[in-house]
Amino acid sequence: MRWLWRLLIILLYGERLLKHLAVVRFFRRAQPPAEVDPGLVSIMQPILSGDPALAACLEANLKARSGYQRQFIWLIDDDDEPARQICTDLMGRYPSVAITLVALPAPPPEHNPKLVKLIAGSARARGTVICVLDDDTMLPDHALENCLPYLAQHGAGLVFGLPYYVSYDNLWSGLVATFVNSSSLMTYIPFSLLHEPVTINGMFYAIRRTTLEAVGGFAGLEQLVADDFAVAERLRHHGYRLVQTPVRHAIRTTVSGPRHYLRLMQRWLIFPRESLMRHLPPHELVLIYSLVGLPTFLPWMALAVSVGRPGQRSLWLFLAYAGLSYLIFAYHNRSYLNSATPWRWSWMVPLVQILLPAQFVSALLAPRRINWRGHTMQIERGGNLRLVHRRDQ
Repeated sequence: MRWLWRLLIILLYGERLLKHLAVVRFFRRAQPPAEVDPGLVSIMQPILSGDPALAACLEANLKARSGYQRQFIWLIDDDDEPARQICTDLMGRYPSVAITLVALPAPPPEHNPKLVKLIAGSARARGTVICVLDDDTMLPDHALENCLPYLAQHGAGLVFGLPYYVSYDNLWSGLVATFVNSSSLMTYIPFSLLHEPVTINGMFYAIRRTTLEAVGGFAGLEQLVADDFAVAERLRHHGYRLVQTPVRHAIRTTVSGPRHYLRLMQRWLIFPRESLMRHLPPHELVLIYSLVGLPTFLPWMALAVSVGRPGQRSLWLFLAYAGLSYLIFAYHNRSYLNSATPWRWSWMVPLVQILLPAQFVSALLAPRRINWRGHTMQIERGGNLRLVHRRDQ
């Protein structure tokens, strides 16, 4: 059994250390040369009210510094009066910023509201580069200058960034934020160094207008719930590469309580179940399971050994693994995520590692129904959706 013990140690610590080294290497890579000013950049933001931080997030992007000329296209529902009020107030406060407000009727029940808005927004976008930006996402200063040069690389069709959360207003927001901040870099980056990305972070990405037109725009994707994977698949089908950039962008989402937390985590885990896992070829699925799926259960493995084989050696195995994970997180938080996770909340790191496997299993077994800011949607097998209940305004 000694060989099994050694194999377990190599598996537990090797996975953490190799992914950490991949992250360090990624951020030490030389950046591509600065691109000539691309001209107008159109930033499309599908907006839905319901989060208390919505106005602050939208305003942060208006205030973010950039040397590029920008056009903001805000896409709201025509019956979403809170969103309309927030947008018109900000437009009045920032009259020098080019903002186009578009109010759209409710889409058909089987259509993804975000993709419907992106179709409408791209018809109004005048930029040579089109960015998609979620309404809870805040770009840092000069994000475009640091991101768009990657579009000049050979075969690049779309570039995207790395998310981290700054929501620590309460316990449940903190749990979500710590989950993302402790897993985002260790998930996206190692995969991108071994294989070209197979999907994107849909919270922020950029694409040239000519490329978007060449692949048919967003039309025809409306019935798919995982808009990020749908866009990624269309680009890859046409021979374009998806490029992971080192641009990190903050996200602020208020999680009101335990039910909201469980719904949000379930939605995040159901999406890949009905998109990536049902549509990718076997060799790419093997890589995803090896880098993301199986490592999810390593904390449980370490805990099971500690509980199942009581003894000093077993206890030290678990404590050392938890300590290593914590130190790696602390380094990433300070070096790459602008210390987004306050020190007083860092005790959540081991907690989310223990909770995640249970949530992963729950999402695999859960009914394919999600809630997005009051809208209830049924996800069909394979990723199509149907609106079950539209929220009351």
